[in-house]
Amino acid sequence: MMLKKQHRLSTDYEFNITRKYGKNLVSKFFYLYVLKPKNYEGPPKIGIIVSNKFDKSAAKRNRIKRVYREIIRNNLDKIPSNLWIIVYPKTISREAEYEEINTEFTDILQKEFISGQVRNKDMQV
Repeated sequence: MMLKKQHRLSTDYEFNITRKYGKNLVSKFFYLYVLKPKNYEGPPKIGIIVSNKFDKSAAKRNRIKRVYREIIRNNLDKIPSNLWIIVYPKTISREAEYEEINTEFTDILQKEFISGQVRNKDMQV
């Protein structure tokens, strides 16, 4: 199931700014780039990027995107507003179970975001 349009990064500008200025968080199964733009007020916007390096098979790339989309959709209420997030799955995600990735994602959310506030000021641009 797709994320609602209001929760998706959609333009090249949003992706490029988030990649360039966002804080890079590293997990066992994925990388996250998190940015809190100064002049953006609204729900969190999330993008998932799975390159050809992940797997040559489009079916496998699309499957992992579906897994991450579902994890994000189920944890959307835990993500603070006014954030742009890019998720880059690592190749080890192919062998991982849904629950493992979900646990890792929720752990990162709890560690980095305290009571709806961005803990680190370097995420802001």
